[in-house]
Amino acid sequence: MPSEPTIRVPADFEAEFPGASRSASEVAANLSRTATALVSAVERWPRETANLSASAFQTLAILEGASEPLPAHVIAERLIVRSASMTSLLDTLERRGLVERHPHPSDRRKILVHLTDEARRIVDRTLPVQHAVIRAAVEDVSEADREQLITALATIWARLEYMAERPVPVPGARRKRRARTAPRQARSTK
Repeated sequence: MPSEPTIRVPADFEAEFPGASRSASEVAANLSRTATALVSAVERWPRETANLSASAFQTLAILEGASEPLPAHVIAERLIVRSASMTSLLDTLERRGLVERHPHPSDRRKILVHLTDEARRIVDRTLPVQHAVIRAAVEDVSEADREQLITALATIWARLEYMAERPVPVPGARRKRRARTAPRQARSTK
């Protein structure tokens, strides 16, 4: 983990990048770093104990949470992955004996993905650990601060959704490069 708890940009950041916001850049950098570290911590247990990727474990958790077999496309939608990726992931989980695919009982064109007993045991062992990791990660943040953070994240999310439907914003001015000192050249002595 980085030794610096907070990422800060230089005081002259906005002069170097006209139209940028120093605080917005710091929020983005710190949010990204923190999210990456949290996801890594949450994914560690299934990776180390069951040799499962994040997507593989999430697939098992989705099936367990549904309490019934699901079509592959429903799992893919919940994981936000492409259908080809889902097929490959299910092939791997099936080879490991963690899921089974069976024809739908009333529509033979559909295939339902079932969780095996071994997969249920993995999910039952892993979810409590993941929740403990999440709780430990935020235990020093007060309930009031958690609520403020949730509200701020929802605001950022809504803005990102709005922006996704529009062209990428283009800055009005180009970056002003910091002045560089010229390298010293050795004097020739002739």
